[in-house]
Amino acid sequence: MKKSGWWKVALKYGLAAGLLALVVSMNWTALSDLFSREPHILPFLAAALILACCTVVQYFRWYLLVRALGLPVAFRNVLRLGLVGTFYNTFLPGSVGGDFVKAFFIAKGHPERKAAAVATVVADRLVGLFGLLLFAATVGGGCWAAGNEKIAENPKLQAIVLVCVGLSAVVLVGYVALGLASAEWSKRLSDRLHRVTVFSVHVGPTLAELWFTVRTYRQRPKTVAAVVAMSAVVHTGFVTMFHLATRVFPPADPALLGTLPEHFVIAPIGFIVQAIIPVPGGLGAGELTFGGLYRLIRGEGGPAVGLAGRLTLRLIEWTIGLIGYVVYLRMRTELPVAEADAEEADPYAGHPADTVKGPAA
Repeated sequence: MKKSGWWKVALKYGLAAGLLALVVSMNWTALSDLFSREPHILPFLAAALILACCTVVQYFRWYLLVRALGLPVAFRNVLRLGLVGTFYNTFLPGSVGGDFVKAFFIAKGHPERKAAAVATVVADRLVGLFGLLLFAATVGGGCWAAGNEKIAENPKLQAIVLVCVGLSAVVLVGYVALGLASAEWSKRLSDRLHRVTVFSVHVGPTLAELWFTVRTYRQRPKTVAAVVAMSAVVHTGFVTMFHLATRVFPPADPALLGTLPEHFVIAPIGFIVQAIIPVPGGLGAGELTFGGLYRLIRGEGGPAVGLAGRLTLRLIEWTIGLIGYVVYLRMRTELPVAEADAEEADPYAGHPADTVKGPAA
């Protein structure tokens, strides 16, 4: 790594440490009181089990996105790349650092379709973020409509729900609009993209491949529905995990603990923020965000509870990340080419209805 690269890495770690130190110092008295209490082990173990299961579901979600493009890959290889990706996302600078690792190796395994291979990683990340928005909008909005007192009496939580509803609606409208594009129009656009040159570099083939990737996903509604459903399962697990983590070191006043419906609204926002902050695993940024979100629902006494819950969850994430990396090192590499996947059945075989030719339905 170049000297300038080391400075950037050191800066990101320094920023993460600084943010974490700041938020801990701001809540030190309350945190000391919480952590002096005897921890509840069962919520901790339950949260760890949920995280492990959700992580595997995320790997399978990416596997479906890869296979949807016709790229031959064994689930074992997806599992290996997922494990090392999780480790990078947890410990190395940039909350999406593991995505770059996955993109590099999946593209290396399919040199003839590098753009599409990389696009699967981007699509997996975007599906995850969209799932968080849709989850907060649907569950939070449902609780609000059902008359949940905590949401009905908190305008700030209502604003979060409305923003999530609006953003989710924009994405859904765009998805539907994409399906209205005819095959002829799509081909003309692809031909134009193929001729694009930027600063004397012929980037057209890559752009055309990316457009093909987008169209392919739009023409596989069953796959899209499946990965969105898996995202809903994962996000339900993540919110439940945070809910349990806040119970590991409960405050003396039970009223300071957030309810599950409240966590369904605030937790997705916290996970989104920490995912886009370029520090190791969102360290510091996640704690600051969850503490601030807890202030919205519990006032001045809330930040320490949200912070303690996020720190507890951080310990679980670090443990799972390290275990995953050890497993990754012990797994024998398989060639990510057709012969490595020869014995695996194509999950789309026998499902012609999931491949729409011409204008998408």
